[in-house]
Amino acid sequence: MLARREPLLVRPGARFDCVGDGLCCSDIHAVGALSEDDCEMLALISEDAIDRHNSEDAAVMMMRSDTGRCVFWSEQGCAIHSQLGSDMKPSPCIQFPYALTATPIGGRISTQHRCTCRTLGPLPPVTADAARPCIVDANGELKPEHAVLDEVAWSATETVSFAEYAEREAGLLAALVEGKNLATVLQADPFPELDGMTWSAVADELLEFQGPSRAATASRWFAEAIAFLVDRRERTEKTRPWADAFERAAKRVVDPVSPNRVFGDWLADELWSMRWTHYGSLARARTEWATRLAIARRIAGWLDISTPLNDNVSAAEAVMIVDVIGTTDPWEKVQSAIREPGGMPSKRRH
Repeated sequence: MLARREPLLVRPGARFDCVGDGLCCSDIHAVGALSEDDCEMLALISEDAIDRHNSEDAAVMMMRSDTGRCVFWSEQGCAIHSQLGSDMKPSPCIQFPYALTATPIGGRISTQHRCTCRTLGPLPPVTADAARPCIVDANGELKPEHAVLDEVAWSATETVSFAEYAEREAGLLAALVEGKNLATVLQADPFPELDGMTWSAVADELLEFQGPSRAATASRWFAEAIAFLVDRRERTEKTRPWADAFERAAKRVVDPVSPNRVFGDWLADELWSMRWTHYGSLARARTEWATRLAIARRIAGWLDISTPLNDNVSAAEAVMIVDVIGTTDPWEKVQSAIREPGGMPSKRRH
């Protein structure tokens, strides 16, 4: 059975609305990679809009050194959007925070949790109509980032049809969105044995990411949480990488929810996107999620102590950190080193 892009499918409970907090325009996203069409369009707007590193072929949006944000961003929002229209923005900006996974029954729309406009406040439900313009290519064709066929690995020893997987998944999604007993839903212990590396070494590698960028600061928060949880090392990083955006968001959050609802909503998208099938079974994915959940909870606890935030805002800021670091090369190595519960080491599937 082939993977299909249509019909578009939205996860129950997913919410998003761009309210201009500006997180997606910050250096943490290194907005790109830009296509040649993006570069040609941006060159007409400004000669200083594109950043090309000599060691890399990819181009990204130029970020201001004083704010760490895109050169077109201001407190009033995106200058390209306001002056030229949303269609003139680069393709990565148009797409965020949406992603598309092709499956045997249609295209699953998932959302990334690297923005306060996704994680905080009374936001409207995600709809297929709103997402569609953001997940098409230059020819208007839906562009999935991932595809899943009819066989899904539930565990190292059990493979099920997509239809059976979806039936089982529905209960997990409902429990995650409700935000209760997340550890019971995941049914996995954090920090499993790794193949060829240790968690202490993972923390040390992430701590080597130095510098003033928000990405480097996030890496240190993530690393120090691992070091504390596995070695009881004391933390030293106190600077919050996105304090301005989260403090702005905290002012508009009038109906705070429990931190577990924030964590569960994030995990529900991790499950729904099915990106985890790159690395192995759902059982293996649950172990990885349990690990990042433990890290997120530790970071949220530090944030609650160090800043006068609502606990759900601290949870969202912690999710931002673990979601970002979950896309980095060091964490990809961790993903490949996590063993299948009851089976062999995980191998990334191409």
